[in-house]
Amino acid sequence: MLSSSQPSAYASWDAARALSAPWLHNTAIGTVQRLASGEVLYAQGDLHDCFYLVRAGFVHTTVLRSDGSHLLLEIFGPGAIFGEASAFIDKPRYVTATAVTDAVLTRYRASEIQQLLSGHPELLVSLLQLLGIKHRILIDKLASFTSASPQSRLVDLFARAAIGQRHQDAPQLRLTHAQIGAMTGLSRVTVTRALKPLAARGWVATRAKGVEITDPEAFIALFEAR
Repeated sequence: MLSSSQPSAYASWDAARALSAPWLHNTAIGTVQRLASGEVLYAQGDLHDCFYLVRAGFVHTTVLRSDGSHLLLEIFGPGAIFGEASAFIDKPRYVTATAVTDAVLTRYRASEIQQLLSGHPELLVSLLQLLGIKHRILIDKLASFTSASPQSRLVDLFARAAIGQRHQDAPQLRLTHAQIGAMTGLSRVTVTRALKPLAARGWVATRAKGVEITDPEAFIALFEAR
């Protein structure tokens, strides 16, 4: 039996949609940047003072591990703000950010934004709230990895992607079994097993380039019923 009773533990952009409104509406600041699918926005170890708002498309962040493999940390959809921590503390990026689909971003320089915050307190408040919620989500994610069932974790992940897709005309987001496993704390074998009942219901399908959501509204309904 599928369940979505666990708290949303995978999406900092779920919360960001409510908090990023001041940034979305203020088009007089920042610079529009477009990315093609597969294009790297910044690499782990880069040093610059920019942070970003996703206006369309999806971007994911990965960490290069000591064994040479990449750990997928998060996928950011429309309304997400990311990269602000390294931008404001002037430290090297600890992740690599890559466009999963064609994407449209707004790029902000922390040095320029700091000068504007006194005149736009709503921007400062939203950043502070976002940092707090990201911290909470990280804790929830760690807790969920030890309690939520594999199917619940997949439902949560796919629901977030479906909600993001609903707000834009972007290409279909497809994730490999390995990426899904990294996002949900599951092995590839467990991901394959947990996908079977979802596929049997016609909610997902495995394509050449990864798992595709075929019934997004089913996932959204479960997500919003919590």
